[in-house]
Amino acid sequence: MTNKYRETLINEIIDRELNMFLAVKNRGGTSQCQELPESFRIMREMTHGVLPNSFLNSYKYDLKQAEKEGRNFMTEKYALMESLIPTISNSPQIKEIVQIESEWRKEVAAQFPRSVQPDGHESFCRYLGCELQTYSAATIIEYYDYMKSAQQELRNLVRERYELLMRKLGYASLQDCETKLTAR
Repeated sequence: MTNKYRETLINEIIDRELNMFLAVKNRGGTSQCQELPESFRIMREMTHGVLPNSFLNSYKYDLKQAEKEGRNFMTEKYALMESLIPTISNSPQIKEIVQIESEWRKEVAAQFPRSVQPDGHESFCRYLGCELQTYSAATIIEYYDYMKSAQQELRNLVRERYELLMRKLGYASLQDCETKLTAR
């Protein structure tokens, strides 16, 4: 599959997610982050940009199914984060995925503490665990298998995500961002 196919796939996913995100009804009205859709797009591109097409296709299918069923994954994720709804999925893979990504994030935050805030670890784990609960069983397995594969290859997908984000933000790399933040 070509890079154009992948780019189109990621953009379609983000468009669907953004529609869900903008439809979230917050208790206090529209949230500040809902007024920044381009920031949302960048963060979701960071999330999906390091994942394989097999995962992306499975997740796109989940999004389409959710739309047909009148579900909003973003509403569900935030409701889970605030403990407003019960657990959606008890998949054992979710806990393991969060553990793997948690270790990766700790490594990146230790190496780049100005670029990746070490104190954001707990919220990262909660966010990821709640997001994963909105995925279908098939999509969770796709994600899990890829995490395990990356782990065996000694890759750190959290670092790869931050490298992608830093390039989007105009830095040459995560190290470039860290160096510039340290010099300030």
